[in-house]
Amino acid sequence: MAKRTRRPARAGSSLPKGELGETLSHVKTQYGKNTVNIARDIPQPPRISTGSFILDFALLGGFPEGRGSMVVGERHGGKSMLAMKVAAAAQAMYPDQTPVYIDVERTFDATWARKLGVDTSSMPVIECDSGEMAVDVTEATIASAESSLVIVDSIAAITPMREIDDSAGDQHVGLQARLVAKMIRKTTSALTKERLRDHRVTLLFVNQFRSKIGVTYGDPRSIPGGKALEYCTSVQVIMKNKENKGKDDMAVEAIEMNEHAFTITKNKMNNGPRSGEFNLIRVGEDEGKIDDSKTVLAYAKKFGIYSGGGTRWKLEVGENETVTFGKAEEAVRALRGDPEMYWRLRNRIISLQAVKLDMPAAFIKGIGK
Repeated sequence: MAKRTRRPARAGSSLPKGELGETLSHVKTQYGKNTVNIARDIPQPPRISTGSFILDFALLGGFPEGRGSMVVGERHGGKSMLAMKVAAAAQAMYPDQTPVYIDVERTFDATWARKLGVDTSSMPVIECDSGEMAVDVTEATIASAESSLVIVDSIAAITPMREIDDSAGDQHVGLQARLVAKMIRKTTSALTKERLRDHRVTLLFVNQFRSKIGVTYGDPRSIPGGKALEYCTSVQVIMKNKENKGKDDMAVEAIEMNEHAFTITKNKMNNGPRSGEFNLIRVGEDEGKIDDSKTVLAYAKKFGIYSGGGTRWKLEVGENETVTFGKAEEAVRALRGDPEMYWRLRNRIISLQAVKLDMPAAFIKGIGK
């Protein structure tokens, strides 16, 4: 995975003249040079990889930088796993910065995070004893220049201090939703301020479905935190998990593979697929890795850069890089054994999809770089 450095401030086109031009110049002087831009100069935000090729393909690279996104699902659906994969990608892409994990649930598992690729020696984990603390800490870490990613796990566990202090019998209708709404307003403002100084922080909320009581029609599930959370995020993903069990070397039942499925319920960044599946290995030396090699080759074939038959196959990894294989299985093994080649092919396919969707040339050029 290529390392990135933050890009310098963009140079805007000429502003309108006359009274409007004077007003806009005054706004830039008072609130910052990046406050006012011509519409065509506002770029597509870069993405941070999710670790899953098919999800990256759907999002044209991953979760958008400088924006808020949300992962939601049932228990044990892969929400925190996906957040850890994004954290690992952020560490690889921006080694001079760090992701921050806001552990509202206090259930962070360093061993599992390490298996998922996270460098646990350099990622801060902040445990919050109240919802108010979670709100303040999230806002503060977003505003810190060294942060690349802020993960809040989870919204469902945010508990207002008043609810903690009062008796268990006291009712606090809508108290959590109001606190989360305040969190949304404060973090949205913080993200905007950071973008104005060319510091793009990715904010990722983890959330859990709750059941509506007495609902006999429609979707019986609700998302904690109120509607504000759904409105403010640019990307929302629902995660599901099916465990594939087998026997280990001692004939004891064990999980061999997690079959994760996702549905993108909101994507304000681009068009494209809205659902997909990927497998997470749960045994052996590759535990915690996502096996995407066959999926990548299938999409390479769709885009015409992987072709052949029998004992002769050709794979165009880059515009000037072609690799030949004797059998199709050899290509799968080659991608599994060569992460750099896998990453170049992944970027090539996502770039071709971005061209298909008529995305800006600057954005396409920056995919995976």
